[in-house]
Amino acid sequence: MKPWIPAPLASLWSRIALVLPLVFCGCDALSLRSSSEPELSFTQYQLANGLTVILHEDSRLPLVAVNLWYRVGSKDEPIRRSGFAHLFEHLMFTGTETVPDPQFDVTMERFGGRNNASTGRDRTNYYESGPSELLRTFLFLEADRMGGLGAAMTPAKLDAERKVVHQERFQQIENRPYGKARIQMPPLLYPPGHPYREPIIGSAEDLDAATVEDVQRFFDQFYFAANATLVIAGDFDSATVKRWVAAYFGPLPTITPLEDPPPPLARLDAVVRRSVTDSVELPMIAFAWHSPPFYAPGDAALDILADVLGGGKASRLYRRLVYEEQVAQSVSAYQGSQLLGSEFRVTVLVRPGVELERVEQLVDEELSRLSRGGPTEREVERARNSIETSFWQGLESVGDRAELLNQYHFYLRDPGSLSRDRERYAAITPADVQRWSQEVLDLQRRVILRVLPEDKKSASAVRFETASQREGEPQ
Repeated sequence: MKPWIPAPLASLWSRIALVLPLVFCGCDALSLRSSSEPELSFTQYQLANGLTVILHEDSRLPLVAVNLWYRVGSKDEPIRRSGFAHLFEHLMFTGTETVPDPQFDVTMERFGGRNNASTGRDRTNYYESGPSELLRTFLFLEADRMGGLGAAMTPAKLDAERKVVHQERFQQIENRPYGKARIQMPPLLYPPGHPYREPIIGSAEDLDAATVEDVQRFFDQFYFAANATLVIAGDFDSATVKRWVAAYFGPLPTITPLEDPPPPLARLDAVVRRSVTDSVELPMIAFAWHSPPFYAPGDAALDILADVLGGGKASRLYRRLVYEEQVAQSVSAYQGSQLLGSEFRVTVLVRPGVELERVEQLVDEELSRLSRGGPTEREVERARNSIETSFWQGLESVGDRAELLNQYHFYLRDPGSLSRDRERYAAITPADVQRWSQEVLDLQRRVILRVLPEDKKSASAVRFETASQREGEPQ
C-alpha cells in the first residue's frame, strides 16, 4: 500500500523542483568494516543552505530510519528561559499550516511509522522509523516543520504544551522516587552562569513566563538547516533520496549559526554537601565529580572505572557494600559524558537503619584503595567486554546506527569514528584507569547529595547539613 500524504503536501511537492545544487564533501561510501565486524558505511554531503546530510544504506530489511539532530540543548537557553529546548521537543509536534495537528503523527503512523524525540544538555534530536515506502513522507514532514513551525505558533499551542511539560515534571521528577536529586544536583556541581547549571526540564516559573514571541525567537535562533544534521539509514536508493532531500530541504533559507566560545571546564574546590527529603523508603547518597568531556582523553578510562566500581554484582562497591558489609540495597556508577565537561557519579541506595556516615566511609575506602593499587587486568578486561557487547548491540537496528552516526558527527565532526571509538577502549590499561581515578575522584573536591525519607530525618542528617555549610555548600 502506498503511504498517504495529505493533499496540501502532495500539491506542494508538485510545485518544487526535484534537483537543486548540492555541495558534496567528497567522503563517498566510506566503509568502516573489517572482515569480522558489521559494516557502517556512509556518504556525507551538504546542501547549499548548510544542512549536513549523512546516508547509510542497508537493504537487508525493507526499513528506514531518519534521525535529525539540532545543535541546541538546555545549555543554549537564555537566562530566565530554562526548559525551552525541552519545550520545543513538544512544540515540534504541534503542526504547521501545511500539516496541522495531529496530521504529523497520523500521516506516518497510519502506515506503520513511528516517531519520537529527546532533549539533552548538548543537542535535541527527532527521529522516525518504519517501512521503506514511508521515507519520502518522513523527509517532507521534517522539512516542513523545520521551515514552518515558527510561523504557525499560537498562544493556544504554547499553553497546551506548557501544561504537558508541567505534567511531565510532576510525573518524572516531583512524584518519582529520588526525582528531587535530578533537580538538586546541577546547581551543586556548576557555578552561576554555567550552561549546565539549570536542569534540562527547566523551572516552572520560566516556562510560565514564556510568550509566543519568546518561543518564535528561540526557534529562529536554532531551528534551521545549517544548525542541523540529517542522517538517513536503511533500505533506499541514494540517488532518489538525494533528489528528495534537495526538493524538501533545499528551499529552506541559508542562515549562519552563531557559536559562543565554550566556557572553562567547571571545577569544584571543596566538598559540596546537600541533604534533601523525598517521599522514599530508603535513603540514597549520590557522589559526583567533574570529569573530562565526551571523547576527550580520560573519558573512556572513566567508563571502564565506572564498571569496575559499580558495574554489576562483581564490581568493587557492590561487593563491599551489598555483600560484605550489607549496608546497601544497590550501588551504581557511571561516567555521564557531555560536550562541555562530564560528570562521574556513584549512587548508593542505603538499607534501613544504617548510619549514612558509615556508608560514606566505606565508599571512600574503596575509592582510595583503587586509587592506590589500581584495578586488576581481569577487572579491566571484564569492563571492556561489557562495553564491547553493549557497543555491538547498539548497532543492530538502522535507527541505532543513524543515532550513532549523528553522535559521531556532533561530538567528533566525523561520522566515520566507529573504529576510533572502539580503539580508545582497547588501548586502556589498568595503569590508565588508576591514573584517571587519581585525577578525577578527589575526595576533597566533589558533591555529596543525600536524599532522606520524609519525616525520618535522623540526627546524623542534621549534623551532615551543619557540616555542609562549613565546607562551602551553595546557599
